[in-house]
Amino acid sequence: MKKVLSILIAVSMLLVIVSGCSGEKPDSTAGNVSDLYEQVMARFDGKLEKGAVVKVLENDTAVELGYVDQLIAAFNEAFQDKGISAERMNIDQYSDLATDGPYGYGPDVWYQANDILMKYADNQHLLPLPVYSMECYEQIPESAWNAYATDMNGETFYCGIPLNVQSGMLYYIESMLPANWKTEWDVNSNGKPDFFETYTALYAYSEACKKGGQTTKYGYLDETVDTYFMSGYLMTYGGYIFGDNGTNASDIGLAAGESYKGARMIQQWAGQMNNTEILDNTFSSAAYQYLADGVMLCTVTTPDVSRMFIRSMVSTGKWTEEEAKADLKMITVPRLPVSADLTADKWQDTVMNMDTLTVETTMMGGINGYGISSYTKCPNASLAFVEFATSYEQAVLRNEYLGVAPARADAAAKIAEKDATVGILFDRLDRGYISIMPAITEIGQLWTPAESFLIDLSTDPYRAERGEERMYETDAEIQMGLERLVTQIRDAIETLS
Repeated sequence: MKKVLSILIAVSMLLVIVSGCSGEKPDSTAGNVSDLYEQVMARFDGKLEKGAVVKVLENDTAVELGYVDQLIAAFNEAFQDKGISAERMNIDQYSDLATDGPYGYGPDVWYQANDILMKYADNQHLLPLPVYSMECYEQIPESAWNAYATDMNGETFYCGIPLNVQSGMLYYIESMLPANWKTEWDVNSNGKPDFFETYTALYAYSEACKKGGQTTKYGYLDETVDTYFMSGYLMTYGGYIFGDNGTNASDIGLAAGESYKGARMIQQWAGQMNNTEILDNTFSSAAYQYLADGVMLCTVTTPDVSRMFIRSMVSTGKWTEEEAKADLKMITVPRLPVSADLTADKWQDTVMNMDTLTVETTMMGGINGYGISSYTKCPNASLAFVEFATSYEQAVLRNEYLGVAPARADAAAKIAEKDATVGILFDRLDRGYISIMPAITEIGQLWTPAESFLIDLSTDPYRAERGEERMYETDAEIQMGLERLVTQIRDAIETLS
C-alpha cells in the first residue's frame, strides 16, 4: 500500500507539472515579448558582478537549525571560481525594504512569506524576475506562482520565486495516543483515531482529558487569538479575506456566508481549553515543549516547524532524534461539523456520517519564497543565488532539515515517497482547501482588528467568573462582531490610502 501511495502521489505531482504551470512564456521567436518585458528584465543580463557578496536574509528557524549556513557554504563553494559569494545577514527574519533598502542596509535576497514580500512589490521595492528562463519555472504550479504575481500596465510579472507551501497541519506524538483508542475511539473501524477525523470527536476526547485518566492533560490546545490559523475556520463556512482571489481589498468577506459558525467554534474551543495561555500570542513558542512533555495530545501549526517539535522531544531524554522523527506525526486538520456545534453529545454521528454531517476544513496558507531587492547592486549574482537555493537538490535538502513541503513538483514527488504529508499539502492546495494569504499592501490592516476580535471572542467563556457579561452570547451577536471587524479593516484601509 505504501508503494502504491507513493506512485499515486508521484503521478499527481507530474500532473501538476503538466497542467498547473502559469501562463505563456514570452517567446521572441513568436513575437510576444513586449517592450515593457524587455525593459523590466534589462537588469538581468547574465553578467555576474565580480566580487559581489550577496546579502541573504533568511528564516529564523532555518538559521537556528543549521540549514542556512549549509546553503551559504554550498553556494560559495559552487561559485568560488565565478568571483561571487553570499553571506547571511545576522538580523532577525524581518526587514523593511522601503526604509532600509535605499540606504543599503537591507538584504539583496530575502526569504519570506508571499504576503510579506509582495507588499513591497506594489511600490517597486522588489524586482520583477525573469522566471520564464529559470530552471524551476516548469516545476512550480500556477497557484504558487500566482502568490507572487503583480500587474504592470496590464502585463503579469513575478516578484518572487516560490519555495515552500505553508498551511496549518495537526501535530501529535503517536506514543501518546490513549491505549484504548482502537476500541473506544474508532467507531467507524477504519484504523484512524476518531478525534483526528472530526473536530467534534476531538472536542469529546479533550473533555475526557479534562476529567483525567488520559495520557495527556489536554487533548487539543492551541492559540485561539492567532488570525492566521483561526481565519481558516471562518473560511470553511464561507468567509474570505479579500475578493477576487485576494486582490480586491474593497471586498472584505470575513462576515460573508455563515462565517459566524467558524467564530462560534473558536469560542467553544476557548472555553473547553480553559487555559488563559491560549489568549497569549506567545503560546506558539511554548507548544513544542508542551507536546513533548505530554501536556497536550495535539496542536495545529505549519510544516516548517516540525524540527522544533523533534528538538523538544529529544531534550526530554525520552527519545533519540531518530525515535522522535518516527514518533512525531503531522496530518491534515480534522473536518468541521456542518452545524458548528462541537459540544454535540452524539459526536460518534459526525464520524459515522462524515460526508453529510461534516465539511472539510479550509486553512489559511502561504507560499514562502525568495525575492530580490530593487536596491541591490548585484542583481545577477542575487539571481544566481536564488536559482541555486530553489534548485531540486536544495528543495529536497531544505525538507530534510526543516520538514517543509517544497513548491517544486519534482522535489515534492521525491519527498512524498517517504513523507505523505507533502502529497497531502499539494492535494489540499489543488482542491482549494488552502486559501493563500492575500499578497497586497492592504493585508497589513487585517491583523490588529482581527486579533482584537479574536481576543474578545476567546475571552467570553471567562467573563462570567469575573462577573462580566458575555459580548457574543448569540450567533446574531457574533455576526454583528464580524461586521464591525469588516468595518474596522475597511476604515483602516481607507485611512492608509
